[in-house]
Amino acid sequence: MKRLNGCRAIILLAGAAIFGVPAADAQQVLEIDYATGRTIIDDQWRSMRASDLAVDRSRGILYVIDAEEPEGVMAFSLETGEWIRTIQTPEGDGPREFPAGRRGIAAARDGHLYAAGPKRVIEYDSVGAFVSSWIPDWATSFYVCDFGGEPAIPIPEGVIRRGPEGREDVLPSRDADQSRFVVLSEVQGRTAMTAHVDFRIVCAESSAVVVRSYSDGPDSVFVYHRGGEVGGVAVPTDFADWSEDCGEEVTTPSGHVWLVPCPIWNRGLYPSFDGQGNLVLFSEVDFKTAGTIIDPETGCYAIVRKDPSTDKARVPVRILGDSVLVFHNYSEPNDNGGTTYYTDSANRVTLHPFRRVSGDLCPGMLPSVN
Repeated sequence: MKRLNGCRAIILLAGAAIFGVPAADAQQVLEIDYATGRTIIDDQWRSMRASDLAVDRSRGILYVIDAEEPEGVMAFSLETGEWIRTIQTPEGDGPREFPAGRRGIAAARDGHLYAAGPKRVIEYDSVGAFVSSWIPDWATSFYVCDFGGEPAIPIPEGVIRRGPEGREDVLPSRDADQSRFVVLSEVQGRTAMTAHVDFRIVCAESSAVVVRSYSDGPDSVFVYHRGGEVGGVAVPTDFADWSEDCGEEVTTPSGHVWLVPCPIWNRGLYPSFDGQGNLVLFSEVDFKTAGTIIDPETGCYAIVRKDPSTDKARVPVRILGDSVLVFHNYSEPNDNGGTTYYTDSANRVTLHPFRRVSGDLCPGMLPSVN
């Protein structure tokens, strides 16, 4: 993988080469222009999750999980903000229910929707009717995507995609020499060990992008291709606060010495695409930087900057055209004279253009931004 502030992640994948593009310096720094734009939803009774949503670009539909319907997915018009329908996703043991509850959702082709929870993925049609149920051979995935017309979920080794006639395609393969939960890295010439804590996924027609978060260390991005190749996209160093000056050596009973790296604030990056083939990584928990837009072919990227004094309740979630879709979480004054901010509690959704702060535009990225 690529060097991130002196930390070189070593991921062992037997029989699969790692193809990656080094992270170049940010060619452009952007801000979201909140002075212009439009409101899509403004409802004080809403409490929508910014971490679980889906956008159907072709039909102009926003799918959200709202506290009003904890066992449903609500669909709204991106144009008017009007409620369209609610798709019921109940918890239960039936073939059309989620044994451990529904978690992630993803838009699929032909207006369909996938919903995923531990032990099951269910497909719904364009009017919210049940189509099919899939029980993948991995019981704890919370996320799903449309991978070439079939649902796929992230797993520690890569991706499982539903294949024809109930067969499952595992990428890269179950023989890959990689621990399910432990990743080895090289820091200061020593081997460091850290653990996976989450996996998030977004897919295109022929590839799946998985963002892995770790207990210690920055997020990493892997690309799994239908043909079995495995690649990587270097996360910009703006998201890699690894420090080489701290860490603790731990000796195992077998005599091996491991370096346990210093804890850092994990960004928990959520992947999506901007509709032009660029990879978007947004974070809800970083108050200084909203995220980054990366051209996966060249490594050229833009950083989307936040204003820490005003943006704590604003969560950019998707890029639509040359604008950004923003969820506004609920906040209220507290007894200490400050403000309490609540995650996954959005009662407003807005759309705003980008504003260039500095740098040159990456070729083909956000062409109307100047």
